[in-house]
Amino acid sequence: MRKSFLLSLIFLAALAPFAAWASDERAEVDYVNPFICTQGDHGEWHPAATRPFGAVNLGPDTYPGSLIAWGGAAHGGYDWSDSMVRGFSHFKRGSSGGTRIIDRAGWFSILPFTGERSHAWYRTPMLSEDKARETASPGYYSTYLTEGGIAVELTADVHAGFHRYTFTPGSEAKILIYQGNRGSGVPFSCQLLDNQTIEGHVGEWWFYATFDHPVLASLIQDEDGFLHPGDCLEPSTQTGFICSFGDLEGQPLNIRAGISFTDSQHARDNYKAECQGATFDAKHEKAKENWQAILGRIAVESPDEDLKTVFYTALYHSCLLPIVQSDVDGTYLGMDNALHQTGGHVHYDGYAFWDTFRSKYQLYALLVPEIYRDIVRSLGDIYEQTDYDACARPCKPRTYGYSYKARGKRYVWPNCRSEHQLMVFTDAYVKGLCDLDLASVYPYIRKEALSQMPAWYDTFGYIPYQPDQTCEYSWDSWCVAYLARELGEAEDQAFFSARAAYWKNVWDPSIRFFRARAADGSWLDFPDDPTEDRRKYTYECTGWQMRWHSLHDVPSLIDLFGGRRKFLKELHWFFENNLYNAGNQPDLHTPFLFNLAGEPWETQKWMNALLTKPTIQRYGTHGFLQRPIYDRVYKATPDGYLVEMDDDYGCMASWFAMGAMGLFQLCPGQPVYQLFSPIFDQVTIHLENNRTLTLEAKGLSDDSFYIQSATFDGRPLQASHIAHETLMEGGTLRFELGPKPNRRWGK
Repeated sequence: MRKSFLLSLIFLAALAPFAAWASDERAEVDYVNPFICTQGDHGEWHPAATRPFGAVNLGPDTYPGSLIAWGGAAHGGYDWSDSMVRGFSHFKRGSSGGTRIIDRAGWFSILPFTGERSHAWYRTPMLSEDKARETASPGYYSTYLTEGGIAVELTADVHAGFHRYTFTPGSEAKILIYQGNRGSGVPFSCQLLDNQTIEGHVGEWWFYATFDHPVLASLIQDEDGFLHPGDCLEPSTQTGFICSFGDLEGQPLNIRAGISFTDSQHARDNYKAECQGATFDAKHEKAKENWQAILGRIAVESPDEDLKTVFYTALYHSCLLPIVQSDVDGTYLGMDNALHQTGGHVHYDGYAFWDTFRSKYQLYALLVPEIYRDIVRSLGDIYEQTDYDACARPCKPRTYGYSYKARGKRYVWPNCRSEHQLMVFTDAYVKGLCDLDLASVYPYIRKEALSQMPAWYDTFGYIPYQPDQTCEYSWDSWCVAYLARELGEAEDQAFFSARAAYWKNVWDPSIRFFRARAADGSWLDFPDDPTEDRRKYTYECTGWQMRWHSLHDVPSLIDLFGGRRKFLKELHWFFENNLYNAGNQPDLHTPFLFNLAGEPWETQKWMNALLTKPTIQRYGTHGFLQRPIYDRVYKATPDGYLVEMDDDYGCMASWFAMGAMGLFQLCPGQPVYQLFSPIFDQVTIHLENNRTLTLEAKGLSDDSFYIQSATFDGRPLQASHIAHETLMEGGTLRFELGPKPNRRWGK
């Protein structure tokens, strides 16, 4: 308790200088706090230095968080509560959970140190840091290692990491280079090419690095921690490579490392393009400029500085994954284990579509449409290289936590999940953000749908034992039917349209809940208490949370409840009894259902509460919490999210960002945004077409957030939704707000 309190004081002290700044003196990038969501099981992020969507995430791996912490903590290799550092690694995948207690450090790690060390230390290296001197901002990280008195600074380019270590004069400067994540069993090699150059690899990740001081001695650490003279470490695990530079007399040691996912030659080429002749300070400044170029596309006005910090940090977190996989010349190693050359686009990989399809790509359509276009072209690459036979599902009940993943001859890091990849593609196509020929991609999309729900399930009209996935694959089928219609494939359109209605076959009208069915059509057991997550037939949700699982056909769902009034009665009960889980994905869309059911003021009320006020939360990721939480869901603190709430590749961050602007698209492929009150006085979005979209919330306050009236460019707007096409024309969307609902607006 005392340690947590002292760490909180350190965090607040670090923020104090910012609080004194006037709002107009800060650029958008200055609001980002990379330490948000880095403590315990509250978001699972890291404060590494990186560029937008950069391949390199250069930052600390801490102890005990990344090594022996409990299964729910430090999945990004970093825990803000830790005060020991294991190394500074180049490759990290933060924000997702779901693993046991394992080594969660990143890969290709460098740890500066001084003095003589024991064999045990080399097997598990770590040094104490001064938390009061730890800082981070977009593209930059620094700390101070108290053991040896070493100042650490890190920055990054897309394919390169830059280290600046300043040792105390009179000490011998040394670095340990090792794979970082020794628990992974991934082989590591390193060779000293000359007294200022090394190269090597960690698994399929290649590096080429230089020092601005000559290496005076090099040693190889064996698996038992013993040191031997040598300049070439053959591929092995649990080993390391040590370089000694002597007393640098206070001069910093600069290390510049180029990386590649392709091979050693491309690591050298990436080094030449991004490192050669570059200085640390210039790269740091360029990283900040890159982040500002993206974050500055959305300007918000509010007297609440913390709220702006949460918002811009959410935008920042939304743009960390996926990552650039292609080299500077456009080469990348595909899922078919062959080298490919992009056709002028950047190839991205590292997806968790099951999470992010819900919120992140609609944000990209407004914030970074040029990145979204290249992501879609990358999906085209992935479709061509995927082995769909390896993806096909067995016809049997799945184990809890089953996930579909695009597969090939090699595993592409840091991919996580591929369900609903085709929905992301469809949404881009509908919004004009797809440069690919639909006819050439459609056969792969069709295969994707049929590999997840093969044709044998058509015998049943549902997936036995799995009502949740029956619903989810109905969403996919709806998208495929739309694309088939676009191509004039009438037979496919009819086939997938029928599949898009399979969700109705797992709706039990006698209890008005979705329910698992056996292959013979009989209903399977249903929990006596549907507020409980049994982890039996559904994934990470209760019967109540899955009850709204029809993104693409809400009117039919309302009908199954028995009409609008009965639907709203149950939806009210759901929220008023705290059955909504703000910390996980399955029911993220439910606050917007009030809009579609004719009570938009309820969407306004619940979204304002979830975004800005303490609410009662009863659920973690896998069921009831030990005790309910009364707290804000999103905060400007290291524990920035609820406990057990993973950001999941930016899903939750982008949900907050869209919600904060008063816009949310319920279903990908339906380019319509639900409207509700923003949490900022004004939001200005600089669109790709050189037009500007402004959202104004007149009369906004803590108690005044109900929409009284709305206009778009001066014309009255009565609907609680608006088309993407209309927003892209630019203009001003103005909301007049008040403390009480206007039950006539938006119905």
